Amino acid sequence: MREKDVEKQFQTLQQEIDTNAEAFEGLRRDQRAAVDTLRLEIEVLRRCIERLHPGFRKCLDTTWAEVVQEIDPEAL
Repeated sequence: MREKDVEKQFQTLQQEIDTNAEAFEGLRRDQRAAVDTLRLEIEVLRRCIERLHPGFRKCLDTTWAEVVQEIDPEAL
């Protein structure tokens, strides 16, 4: 191959890498936003349940400790 052809291919590959990196960063931002939304929704649910059932926090803490010991999250 001629040097100009190699340089052109290199530039094309570099542009593809840059485009894919930008797409990846966009997906990453979207995932972070989705996780943040879920965290907020979970906190809202916890507070609502606590208001309806004052003993909920103690039950949650006890159940959380049990589940952490019994369940492998990677198996879910």
